[in-house]
Amino acid sequence: MKILVLFVVLLFSQSAQSDNDVSGQWRGLLELTPQSAIVLGIGIRRTDSNVTVVVNSPNQGMSDKPVDEFTLKNNQLSFKVKDLDASFTGTFEDNTLTGTFTQRKAFDITLHRLSREQQARLIDERQWFGDLQVSKNAELPLVLNIAVISDGYHVTLDSPQQQSFGIPVDEFSLTDEHLTFASSMINASYKGNWQDDSCRGTFVQGMAMPLTFKKKPPH
Repeated sequence: MKILVLFVVLLFSQSAQSDNDVSGQWRGLLELTPQSAIVLGIGIRRTDSNVTVVVNSPNQGMSDKPVDEFTLKNNQLSFKVKDLDASFTGTFEDNTLTGTFTQRKAFDITLHRLSREQQARLIDERQWFGDLQVSKNAELPLVLNIAVISDGYHVTLDSPQQQSFGIPVDEFSLTDEHLTFASSMINASYKGNWQDDSCRGTFVQGMAMPLTFKKKPPH
């Protein structure tokens, strides 16, 4: 089941800031079930006149939804989004933001501020789309969702035609030459080579099937 997680842009005056500098990129895992999780990210940027906060869910490819109410005070951040019936309340301490995200039910979450080196990996964060050639006349759309967290990547696989979203990817490797991943939940693996803006390879699940991932949906 796909959870509609919010993506938020907040604007604060300087007077509404916390005493501490909480600017930067914050990332944490929102555990939906014991077997599945997605990334919740918050980007906080400071200018001379205001603070801009962007909240996103890169595993779902969505971003920049404004909140209706917010506060940032005394090292605490809270906001509400009425049309999503969602809210968050958390406390900053050193390089962590610990709180509760609520949407139909409450989820405890701890977000970590990304270092400069970790932020450099954000260039890899995207969705890759492909059509799995399951037979001569049949294709199955797949989406690989790559999200950055403090200790690496959190990767999930979607099969929209089968209404299956957020399939955990246990093993993942990304280089300038290769993309490989595996999911023990569905007993599947993939290995491909980069060619221009696509990755051409083989998806194995019982049998080997050709699969090319591209930046944009094939259709």
